[in-house]
Amino acid sequence: TLAVTLSKDGNPELYLLNSISHKEIRLTKNHWNDVSPSWSPDGMQLVYTADKLGAPQLYITKRGSENVRRLTFRGSYNVSPAWSPTGDLIAFSSSMDGNFNIYTVQTNGDNLRQLTQNAGNNEDPEWSPDGRYIVFHSTREGTGSIYIMNADGTNQRKLTDNRGTDLSPDWIR
Repeated sequence: TLAVTLSKDGNPELYLLNSISHKEIRLTKNHWNDVSPSWSPDGMQLVYTADKLGAPQLYITKRGSENVRRLTFRGSYNVSPAWSPTGDLIAFSSSMDGNFNIYTVQTNGDNLRQLTQNAGNNEDPEWSPDGRYIVFHSTREGTGSIYIMNADGTNQRKLTDNRGTDLSPDWIR
């Protein structure tokens, strides 16, 4: 089962898509955009971005439930959530200080922690399968490159050294 964003009925909404039968189950139905779903490790919850309040925030919903819980309350542009493999943290990008930086927050909304700072825009975080690292895109040296850091934000280092723009990293699972 895939969690996807489809805009076939108007604005972007979340759906579950069975990859074999191609059957779609609509999860959200509203007037705002619901995008960037990320599964919890147990497959029972989704974190996603919605611009319900005019600016993107993160929300969590349980699979098969219409109950939605807002996760982020700081920042006016919180996007690209990624659920940690251990299930206790969510990494995301936010422009709380003008530039995009990578943050983590516990799944109950506690302990918001900024991992990158004063270094261009840092976006699209993805956890390593063991939860020890986060890979992300950064413009800290001008053009976009892929960086990696420890899950606590330490030891940030560049992985790509291309002359173009490197985007959207992800790990093999």
